[in-house]
Amino acid sequence: MKIVNFIKESYVEFKDHVTWPNSTTLQKDTITVTIATVVLAIFLYLVDSAFANILYSIYETLR
Repeated sequence: MKIVNFIKESYVEFKDHVTWPNSTTLQKDTITVTIATVVLAIFLYLVDSAFANILYSIYETLR
């Protein structure tokens, strides 16, 4: 019965007490997260490429 009670209380909490964002705010936040994700992906790609080139240079030197 604890699980059923938890689900009921969670439903009431989401329905009555949570403040949901309006569509304008939601759209702005989605765009912000998308841009941040793309920038982070590009940054990680560049760092990974740099390390790969450094390690390749070291490997070729030791060869």
